[in-house]
Amino acid sequence: MRSSQTSQQSSPTQFVESPAMESVLAVVVLLCCCVVETQTESEVDGLLRELTARVQKLESECIGKPKVAFTASIRVSDEHYHLGPFEKYTTVVYKKVTTNIGEAYNPDTGVFTALVRGAYYFTFTCNVGNSGVANAALLKNGVIMAAVYEYADPISGVYHSGANGVILDLVEGDKVYVVLWRGSSIFDNSRISMFSGYLLFPIDNK
Repeated sequence: MRSSQTSQQSSPTQFVESPAMESVLAVVVLLCCCVVETQTESEVDGLLRELTARVQKLESECIGKPKVAFTASIRVSDEHYHLGPFEKYTTVVYKKVTTNIGEAYNPDTGVFTALVRGAYYFTFTCNVGNSGVANAALLKNGVIMAAVYEYADPISGVYHSGANGVILDLVEGDKVYVVLWRGSSIFDNSRISMFSGYLLFPIDNK
């Protein structure tokens, strides 16, 4: 008898988190209210079956949802690394990939390509390079969505950094990337100049 009880205790019911978990909680509250007024065991069983079906439906809706997240830096070795300045604006290629779930970010081009329509969050940081100025922007299909501007004095050894972030509504195939404007540069030696993004939630096209 003791071994049977131990087995039951070691396998507690697990609930899978869902974006619609609020709906589940609402059903639970409704169930609790109904149970108080329920007179028969069969009615309780019916409510439990309804709740179970609802939870299973919500969990199944989450299965197969795309998972997209990436983080990369321009640092390619342990040496101090300066990118720029250039004579014209240049796409920043963050070659050192930390995470690339979904493979939506291309470390050869520095471009992120949306896999599905959805709300995406992007951040980028730029530490001032040897030009003394870091002037960069995050672009969506060639249009500026966010920018940073910082300056420093390389002679004194004081380097500043800037950061920005933005939520974008993207459709499949949209391109997002960071550009460095003419005459400015970025410095990195320990993943301080980075580009990150992830899918907050997909948006149904219907």
